[in-house]
Amino acid sequence: MTLVRPGLVAEVSADTSVDRGEIFRQPLRFQRLRLDVTAEDVPPFGTERAVVAE
Repeated sequence: MTLVRPGLVAEVSADTSVDRGEIFRQPLRFQRLRLDVTAEDVPPFGTERAVVAE
């Protein structure tokens, strides 16, 4: 396992279908880099409800 330091924020789209093991059944799709958001602005995965970008 290689730990990395988050540096960029990417916006992705995903189907809401989640398997029993909390794994997305459909692949995530890269939308764009969010250069207006820093990694510190994003809550850790699973701690807060996701915000849908407009």
